[in-house]
Parts: sequence; structure tokens; C-alpha cells
Amino acid sequence: MNSLNIKLSGKFNGKLSGKLSLIMCGMLASLQPALAETAGKTYLNPAVGYHMFGSESGVDDSEALVIGGEYVISPKFGAEISYLYSNPDAKVGSIDVDVSQYTLDGLYYTPEIGNWQPFLNAGVGHGAFDVGSVDAKETQLNLGLGSRYHFNEKWSARLQAKVINSLDDERWDSLVTAGVSYAFGGKSKAAPLVLLDGDGDAVLDENDQCPSTPSGVHVDTVGCAFDRDGDGVADYLDQCPDSPSLDNLDENGCAIVVAAVIEQPESIKLEVKFANNSAEIPETAKAEIKAVADLMTQFPNANVEIAGHSDSSGNADYNKTLSQRRADAVRDTIVNEYGVEATRVTAVGYGEEQPIADNNTKEGRLENRRVIAEISYK
Repeated sequence: MNSLNIKLSGKFNGKLSGKLSLIMCGMLASLQPALAETAGKTYLNPAVGYHMFGSESGVDDSEALVIGGEYVISPKFGAEISYLYSNPDAKVGSIDVDVSQYTLDGLYYTPEIGNWQPFLNAGVGHGAFDVGSVDAKETQLNLGLGSRYHFNEKWSARLQAKVINSLDDERWDSLVTAGVSYAFGGKSKAAPLVLLDGDGDAVLDENDQCPSTPSGVHVDTVGCAFDRDGDGVADYLDQCPDSPSLDNLDENGCAIVVAAVIEQPESIKLEVKFANNSAEIPETAKAEIKAVADLMTQFPNANVEIAGHSDSSGNADYNKTLSQRRADAVRDTIVNEYGVEATRVTAVGYGEEQPIADNNTKEGRLENRRVIAEISYK
């Protein structure tokens, strides 16, 4: 710089001081809810600025472009690395001067004011002045202040003012910048933990699977009203809380009584699966036999013949005897267990005499091994 006869003075422009005062007053004007800095957040800080040199520097003031990267170490401290380029004219000869500055700053975030986050900065830098074949370099210290206005978590506006001291030339410069910043990373402030129990059943909403249970209703561990008969109707609404069946229930948890259709069937096929060479009735057939007994009770004028049939496997006489034994077993159950008069129930074994399917196939033989309740009416 000495080769250009550029002598930078230590005078700091009075007009700069006035500008800085106006800027900082504007930055402190908002009183909206704050978005404080959070550790781990990184800002990309592009900006435009005005680079001002001492009044005796021999270099005109100039616009400047700045790009910086800012990392938030904690809600109080951050660090920024930045690059500045400006292109002032030398006052003598109107020669272009390319100015580059690389700066590393430490930041101190003061308490936020509304959406404004004021900060102070101090740092060290490297400056280069390039004029044709002459290239002067210097070490710099800087001190400044600024503020960021948060539009939201990602976007903000940033204003900053610095004074810059050259350790080599004992010169003072100044810089004012304005830019828009983009943030990424970091974590937002955690909202205060609020434990909610909207229905007041002592089960917190986050665990409550029935969050609208009426007040005073006894609930289980997941906040749902007890339902001791498991019919889907809570006990406090269940007018029949001990329903033996879960089928055909109304909204009150009670069985829906369906009026019986009065009809007189002529026969009922009983699915009684006897074991091989056995006349013992399996438990699985008891419900069907009960249905015959219920019909006899419903129609007092009805008589029933229990007809046993077999397939053609084996000896015909034996088959007839076996089918009679099986028919007798069903008859005895209807009379002895369900109290139907014995005179109204008869049992006949027809053996293989009345097939309804082909005895030459396995499926046909299965169809032929059957018990039929033949109903007649007086």
C-alpha cells in the first residue's frame, strides 16, 4: 500500500457513527416473541455492504459483497468465517483496487428483544489489496455489533457494523452490511412439558385409548370403561352386564329376543358323527339333538321318528342293527335328558336300505351314514 502512496489515517468518520446509531435503533424496535439461537444451528450469511476507509487513505469508499458461514456454539456464543470483496478506486489516478478480506469472528449473543437477536463480534482477519502488479497484504483486527431479525426458524435478516484495524499500517476502516440469512441444523427450543388428562380419569391423554370417558366412570389402565362381560358395551351403559352371549345384543348390552316363526318342519337332519362301530353320541352332536327336543316342546302335537341309516360297507344285517342302536341312542337322549314323552319319539334303524348317494364313492358313503328326525303332526 505504501507504493501507492495511500496513507490510511486513524480517523473514524463522524458520519459513520451517526449511521451506526440509526441502524442499531432500528434493530431494537421490535418487541415480538423471540426465536433464540440454539446450539448446532448453522447460518449462511450473504450480504451487501458499504466499505469505508479512513479519510486520508487515498481510497474511495466502495460497495462490498460479503459471504459468511455462522455456527451457533450455544445460545450465548457463536463463530463466523467470512469473505469480503470490494472494488474501490484510488483517489489518485482513479486506479481500481481489488480488496479481499478473510475474517474469523467470535460472536456473543445478547438477550433477544422480540424477534431481534442482537450480538457483539470480535475477530482477526487477513486483508489483501491488489493494484495491478502490486499486492499488499496485512493482518487485521475487527470489532463490531449487529442484530438478526427472525422471520421464522429458517429465514432471517441480518445487519452488522464493524471497525477494522490494520496491525501493519495502524489504519482504521469501517464496514456496514445488510443481508438475508438461511439457517439449517440445530434443534428448536423444547416446549414445556405439559401433562394433560382431558377427561379427568387419572390416565394421561398420551396413554388414554378412550380420551372421552365421562367423569366418574371407573376405567382400566388404558383409560377405557370396564366391560366385565366383554360384549362391547361398557358397564356404565350395560343394562345386562352379565350377558352369557356376545351375539345378537342391542345397544344396552341385552339379548335381542326374536319372535319365533311358527312353522312345522317335516324333518330335521342331525349331523351326528358316530365313531366307527359305535353308537355312543359325541358331545358335538348334543346341540342338534337339543334342537329336536326344543321343537317337540314348541309343538305339543308333533311326534318324531329318529331314522338311522348306514352305507353299504360290511354285512347288511349288521349295518341295520348298528343303525338301530344309533337311532335308539338319539331317542333315549331326547326322552331322558330333555323330558319329551317317550310315546312321541320312536327310533327305527334302516341300515343300508335307503341310500341318498352313491355308495361306490367315499363322499357318497359319508352322505348315507346319517340320522334323520322325521316329524309328523296329529
